[in-house]
Amino acid sequence: MKKLVFGMALLFFMSKLLAQDCSQYMYMQKNKTIEMTSFNDKGDVTFKSVTRVADVSTANGITTANVVAEAYDKNGKLINSSNVAYKCNGGVMMMDMSLNSQQQSQQNVKMDIKVISKDYMEFPAGIQVGDHLKDATTQMESTMNNGTTVVTTIKITDRMVEGKETVTTPAGSWDCFKITSKTTSSTVFKGASADTINNAMSAMDKLRAKLGKLGPKMPSNTSENTAWYMPGFGMVKYKGKTFVMELTAIN
Repeated sequence: MKKLVFGMALLFFMSKLLAQDCSQYMYMQKNKTIEMTSFNDKGDVTFKSVTRVADVSTANGITTANVVAEAYDKNGKLINSSNVAYKCNGGVMMMDMSLNSQQQSQQNVKMDIKVISKDYMEFPAGIQVGDHLKDATTQMESTMNNGTTVVTTIKITDRMVEGKETVTTPAGSWDCFKITSKTTSSTVFKGASADTINNAMSAMDKLRAKLGKLGPKMPSNTSENTAWYMPGFGMVKYKGKTFVMELTAIN
């Protein structure tokens, strides 16, 4: 009986140590390359994100990974390149939200994207089913080739750990926590035509609100999302309103 109790205590202790080890996360390993592929609701590839961990350092107990993230369209053409940082503290993984936002903002129009303020999506080391995770917010300024500047604010809220599922992708299989959330975006235009565009958008919002009460429900700027995350490794899959992104290769 004593041996059984000791064995269980040792297993619990070792699991805690593993949960606090930042070096096991794929974004915390120097020279690691992570490929995420996005598919639309028809299963067609819309773009790929290739992230390379350029450098990893630790200071004051916080491990920081500087990564180079490149986004490619469905034809393999480079459409965006950015440098971002991922952090880990005591096994708590912090994913740079601005990277995720830039990837989802890619269009056929050329844009110069600048992050005004950014936040990190936190994934606690001891995550459990039923946990309510911390909200996150990021704000970006995009200048298009026609001179129009767009300020976009994205908020991720209501992050709940709903359960556990096994996820299989071309890169492997993982036992993940299923995390649901809500993403709310708001847009403000700046520039010569800003007042006209903002007033038109405001009028559309009022019309949508009115139609929501009097007629068919109009699309909202809030969407429900699901992430599949494995502690000690990272995010394996992410599902948005019109796309699914999953881990397709690790090198």
